[in-house]
Amino acid sequence: MAAKPTLGEMVLGTQGLALLRLAFGDDAQARLDRIEEIRAILGDWDRTPAMSTALPASEYDLTAGYSRWSETYDQPLRLFPVEEPTMHRLLDHLPPSTILDAACGTGRHSTYLAARGHTIIGIDQSPAMLAKARVKLLEHVFREGDLEALPLDDHAVDHAICALAMVHLPKLDQAIAELARVVRPGGRVMISDVHPFLVLLGWQAQFRTSNAETGFMRLHPHLTSDYCAAFAAAGLRVRQCYEPRLTDQSAITHAIEKFPDANRAAWVGLPGVIIWDVERV
Repeated sequence: MAAKPTLGEMVLGTQGLALLRLAFGDDAQARLDRIEEIRAILGDWDRTPAMSTALPASEYDLTAGYSRWSETYDQPLRLFPVEEPTMHRLLDHLPPSTILDAACGTGRHSTYLAARGHTIIGIDQSPAMLAKARVKLLEHVFREGDLEALPLDDHAVDHAICALAMVHLPKLDQAIAELARVVRPGGRVMISDVHPFLVLLGWQAQFRTSNAETGFMRLHPHLTSDYCAAFAAAGLRVRQCYEPRLTDQSAITHAIEKFPDANRAAWVGLPGVIIWDVERV
């Protein structure tokens, strides 16, 4: 595995991104403030061990990572408030039906859908996550399975959703093809994902366990063109695409506590999530 970054590298990266985003704005003082903070960071580098020490976060594969993350996954996460309003608006238009929640986790969207009269089939690769979902929704079906090999027959469900999970896959094609395969003709597939802008700028799936340990799983950026190509190959027609932006509350990085102005200038307003509403032809 690649070496983990240091705190110093992370905060300098945020300062640099802030400078770039401020470069052609009218606030010259904000740019000067960023430069002064960069000078301070570099000046403290050798006197502050944390600046040159790798971040204290263990890296996990998906199986181990989600097993650990299941302990705290139902606590508020930084991208949930960015993603949920748009996803809920899309889901609210569906009449009661059978819906696949692929990579359902602990049942965040399954719970929302079940309360609106839908029958849920939840699939996830993490037994620990599924155990939490089953307790919440005893009358619905939850199965262990892979996004790239869904344990369902062709045309088994009316609609499907997949939330913030494709980013874990190196390639989209097989998972998109599987979602298209299990949805009936005319059915909808709604996918949310971490926006590729953030992943290309270094965001990872960071989490805390119940004993306050920190960990992360590496993410893969999928460009808009990657999604469009996968949809076309799978026989899915794009209805709409949404790109909700990061807010002050969701732009949580290693720089936020000590450098809140730089953190805001760097991250707030960038697309945080990409949401697709597509239809099975």
